[in-house]
Amino acid sequence: MTIEDFLKKSLKEHLGKMKAMENGRLHQTVIGQVEKCLLRMVMEETEGNQSDASRMLGINRNTLRKKMRDYKLDR
Repeated sequence: MTIEDFLKKSLKEHLGKMKAMENGRLHQTVIGQVEKCLLRMVMEETEGNQSDASRMLGINRNTLRKKMRDYKLDR
């Protein structure tokens, strides 16, 4: 199963509930939840090494730090 297939299946199951709850913020909510989960998993995979995580994600280390602060994720 591809990531796209997984997301389609998951979103299809939850879309009705999410539309009612998010009131015009569906895109922001979904992207935020996916990004937070991805950051958490990459940090676990890299054993908390932000340099390795930023390389894996293809983003600047400062960007990673900001996102981690925004999502209140610990190292």
